[in-house]
Amino acid sequence: MTTRFLIYLLILLTGFLVGLYNFKKLSSPYKVLTIFLLITFISESITRIFIKEFRNSCPPYHIYQPLQYFFITTFYLSYLKKSTAIISWSWVVFALFTIINLAFFQNVWTVPTNAMLPANIAYVLCALLLFKNILQNTGEQPLLKQGLFWYNTSTLVLFTFNFFCWSFYNVLLKTKNSTLTLSDITYVLNMQYYITTGIAIYLDSRHKQNE
Repeated sequence: MTTRFLIYLLILLTGFLVGLYNFKKLSSPYKVLTIFLLITFISESITRIFIKEFRNSCPPYHIYQPLQYFFITTFYLSYLKKSTAIISWSWVVFALFTIINLAFFQNVWTVPTNAMLPANIAYVLCALLLFKNILQNTGEQPLLKQGLFWYNTSTLVLFTFNFFCWSFYNVLLKTKNSTLTLSDITYVLNMQYYITTGIAIYLDSRHKQNE
């Protein structure tokens, strides 16, 4: 296990512990994010076992992808009430799609990019819709002091990049082109995403405490 990956796990664990410590103070969306951090930490830890035993970390991601989709879209569902039906039905569609993809297109030892790409599009669309709502309903608190603004910005940046990254990842692997640069950028963006998530959870706890 590399030092970089240990730092990544530490970021996930710290964010979860911040949420767990303040869990009773959190609003519902941020409780969802806290649980999501725990699941991500467990999933990423399990990938190291697969790397050690099978030299391949892909299998856990086939399970993690639908879980990630459920938790992130559930978070956005709290703010995008007009999209409740669409998001709710998308859970069923996405779960079926990941099963079909695993069975017929990308086996358990392959990066599930076919599932990642539509998920990334959904996250970006949710982020854009939420930005529209935020700008239309600005309150007294400045945007830069709102955890929701920072989390949403981080989501937009990470998953926009991920869409383009994973669009070519398996192709680059097949053609033996280096994917190290893409992996390095993804690492950094994932770290900033989970750091921002932890900060957003903390800010929500402080906001609820001051109400």
